[in-house]
Amino acid sequence: MKLLTAACWAVASVVAAANSTYQPPRVTVLGQREPQMLCDHPIYCNGPILSTVMLSGVFDKDKTFVDMPTSKPVNDVLAAFHKLPANATKAQVAQFVDDNFHPAGYDVIEAELEDWTEDPPFLRGVTDPVLRGYGMSVHNQWKQLARRRDPSKLCAGCASSLLATNYTFISPGGSTSREFAYWNTYYINLGLLRSGLYQTAKGVLRNLLDMVRSYGFVPTGGRVYFTDRSGLPLLALMVNDYYQATKDLLFVAEALPLLVKEHEFWDMYRSVNITYTPNSATLSKRQNPGVVTSKVSTLGPDLFSTASSTSSAFTRPENFLADTATAKTELASPQLFSTAQNSGSLYAASEAGTMPSVQYANRTTAEVGPSLFSTATRRRSLDIPTTNPFASFTRDQLLVLGSIGINDTAAVNINSILYQAESIIANFYQLAAYGNNTHESIAYSRLANRRRQTLIDLAYNPQTGLFADYHISTGQHADIWSINSLWSFWAFSDTLPAESAHSALESLSELHDKFPGGLPNTFYNTTLLWDWPNVQSPLQHMAIQSAAKAENHPIYRKRSGSGVAAGIAQSTLGAAFCNWYTTGGSIDGVLNSYDHATGSSAGASFGSYAIGADGNIITSTDSSDPGDYAWSNAVTLWIFDQYKSQLQIPTCPNIKLNI
Repeated sequence: MKLLTAACWAVASVVAAANSTYQPPRVTVLGQREPQMLCDHPIYCNGPILSTVMLSGVFDKDKTFVDMPTSKPVNDVLAAFHKLPANATKAQVAQFVDDNFHPAGYDVIEAELEDWTEDPPFLRGVTDPVLRGYGMSVHNQWKQLARRRDPSKLCAGCASSLLATNYTFISPGGSTSREFAYWNTYYINLGLLRSGLYQTAKGVLRNLLDMVRSYGFVPTGGRVYFTDRSGLPLLALMVNDYYQATKDLLFVAEALPLLVKEHEFWDMYRSVNITYTPNSATLSKRQNPGVVTSKVSTLGPDLFSTASSTSSAFTRPENFLADTATAKTELASPQLFSTAQNSGSLYAASEAGTMPSVQYANRTTAEVGPSLFSTATRRRSLDIPTTNPFASFTRDQLLVLGSIGINDTAAVNINSILYQAESIIANFYQLAAYGNNTHESIAYSRLANRRRQTLIDLAYNPQTGLFADYHISTGQHADIWSINSLWSFWAFSDTLPAESAHSALESLSELHDKFPGGLPNTFYNTTLLWDWPNVQSPLQHMAIQSAAKAENHPIYRKRSGSGVAAGIAQSTLGAAFCNWYTTGGSIDGVLNSYDHATGSSAGASFGSYAIGADGNIITSTDSSDPGDYAWSNAVTLWIFDQYKSQLQIPTCPNIKLNI
């Protein structure tokens, strides 16, 4: 409780939006968006085999079974399952699995990086031996993460949940991560480019482009059970990063039609058409616009299934037991749960919970009971609490609360990313025309400008100079401010009012002072990995990018306190370095191991970590399962490359380096 109080006190001055009197415009939704069909594989997506195996308790982790390829043709596996008794015992189910499936990961092998280099570009210009040694240690970990699909050992007619990829991919790093992950790959691509592994990066991107060619979008991960879900739409940004590093125009030409195809998917399945009348406060760049027709995108899909009459149709296969438990949580209105699950909104909320948003944190005063729907969506003024508003809710209850309006939230981050994607596509069309504008480049520039202006109209608060997620049905800003709301400053800081750049920098500067170990998504303990006290590298990267863009605004050069971006970069590198050092990291002839280190002499990276009351890191990695750490490594390499001349040897709290 003391820790949460400290966190809330620290952000009270930067969450001015919570008590703002500003009222954004109300919107009218035009029609309904297209629903997306759930995957329907008879083994890996839904059906009696999945539910029987999962509910039997044979595996400790749900993902194990759905990552197991069959050892016999699918029809034989189905026939063997139908021979099981109706109430098969755990032992009988285990025998069925042993007889018909290979171990998880059987069709994935380690891959050699053919473009490996011992002279990575990000270290050029870094002279300090401690920093060079640490950077090289992180660089070397790419060889541990490279994987290839190997179907050669599978029989004719056998099935695997692994999606077909033709090139080496980089595993996210966790013990159950045996495939690519879309969002993780954005950061992995950044790191590969900084390491000079351009051919590997190109292959990684081609794998994703092949997904768009096959499915119309990039699934959340490289498994068939992810083919009804997608992560943040970062593919255009990845291709642009690759182009900026290599100037490979032929690859841009190859990728461009597939980037357009992915954008069309988001336009059809994740967006709604709206009309609204802008407030006068946002009319500075437009003359009498009247009623505006536009489009906004949300986090979750509308889903339908050929098996929609069964609740398991809307249960994530890789989290089957967790989602089933969530759906059975007992509240005063149990009918809500069957409704949420069978309609797919709980499924969408659970998936959206794997990405940072304020969807769950907005339910601070929701009352559980028959009036839950109206209560949860009613606008509330928020006073920063001194007690945990989520203490009375279990994790399962929070998931259900979040499912109520998952498709009702126009998130700042996702719409800012789509603005970036539209701008990149417009630029690529221009590049393909040797610098000349084309019909397509003009059209996508207009889409980007319209999305940016809609975000300013709906999500920007002129009283605070900050953005907040927008609730479509209520016409209100999110009650709780999120770090992710700063993504817009990365996307289009140069087009925002001058004072808004200063507001963003003031917020980031104060947050960095209070939480030097890392910035969480929100400052409430919702039990979700994105929220306080948990910290993850992707949000640090976003904060650095946003601060750097805001620092380039002309108004900022007139004020004191420069270097916010570099300060967050140094702290992010420091957290990663100290974790590596305290888990056994050392550098021959330069840095001896920490006396109380636990782990291998190579040290360990982390997927996420926790911060304490003083804002510093308080947990170190379990080196036996560090989580999805590849994106943390990638952000570290990116920081080396961007800030190499400003970096210093990190200082680890209460630890002396054995130099």
